[in-house]
Amino acid sequence: MGRSIKITKKRVKQLLVISIVVFIGIFLWNTDFQSVWKELRGIGFRFLYLLGITYLAYLIGTWSWHVCLGKERSKISVFRLFSLRQVGETVGLYNPTSIIGGDMLKAELLKPYGISKSVAINSVASSRVTAVLSQILLFLGACVWLISNPAGMQAIQRFGWVFYLIVVVLLVAKIGLFIWLSKSGKNTSSPKKPQNFLEKIYHNILKLLIDIRTFYQENTRTFWFSYALATLHWIVGSLEFYFILLFLGFDVLPMHGLLLDMSVIVFKSLGAFVPGQLGVEELGNKLMLAAIGITGASVWITVSILRRARQLSWILIGFILYLFIKKEINHVATATS
Repeated sequence: MGRSIKITKKRVKQLLVISIVVFIGIFLWNTDFQSVWKELRGIGFRFLYLLGITYLAYLIGTWSWHVCLGKERSKISVFRLFSLRQVGETVGLYNPTSIIGGDMLKAELLKPYGISKSVAINSVASSRVTAVLSQILLFLGACVWLISNPAGMQAIQRFGWVFYLIVVVLLVAKIGLFIWLSKSGKNTSSPKKPQNFLEKIYHNILKLLIDIRTFYQENTRTFWFSYALATLHWIVGSLEFYFILLFLGFDVLPMHGLLLDMSVIVFKSLGAFVPGQLGVEELGNKLMLAAIGITGASVWITVSILRRARQLSWILIGFILYLFIKKEINHVATATS
């Protein structure tokens, strides 16, 4: 029985690796490298600014996750956790299970460092919640800024009732989740043992949600610290859009970058089931650039190419980090055995 379970797990891991490689291959196949090279030559060394911005944003995002480890965060540094996070994010971006597969891998990669399974899973889930909630906050703030701008109102009219529906849904979801997190009561899951696969999934999700609520209620300051760091992570990351448009000669504000980034992330979330969000991100870029009055076809194509070039760079970095992580994890596992 135990041997068959090990074989099944091994096969699942092999299938996951194959799917990731296949979808990264599809991503690369659909990338026009001649256009990428042309735009990179036009931007020149300034492309390093974009990589520097995303590195800083990813590092702050890692810090947001690190604090959620609680007392066990002393077992791993922020910079080592950064490597684990990048590998997990790469897997989450290029596999059919999206962030679920990536987040589960993050928790799995923490085990060799002596971090308990429950703490690992709860830290990943809690940091994901703070990231989503802070993202919604910034998106709603950007929408308010858009509404207060005369030019923004013209853009909103293009989307019509869809814009207000998205705002209302996100606002209700954010308020509802905070009410649920603050709700007192017994934080225990159903004692009934799962009878089948679907019940097991439901049981695990319910337990995870209850653990997140417990974390929020028992570690309120830590939760809000992670929330603040996640907010800063999104703000810094949005500067990529801002600098790209500056490099292309447009007179924009950092708030434009925030609006574009948060809105495109909403588009990408809707298409999360598409590995790499091929086509989804490009559509989001086009629609949101048009929303702030930038309608040239060459502009949104250039922006999309530059953002894809950044993703390609981090894919390569992710593979390099994985090689170091694999070696380090084997070393840590040997030392602790």
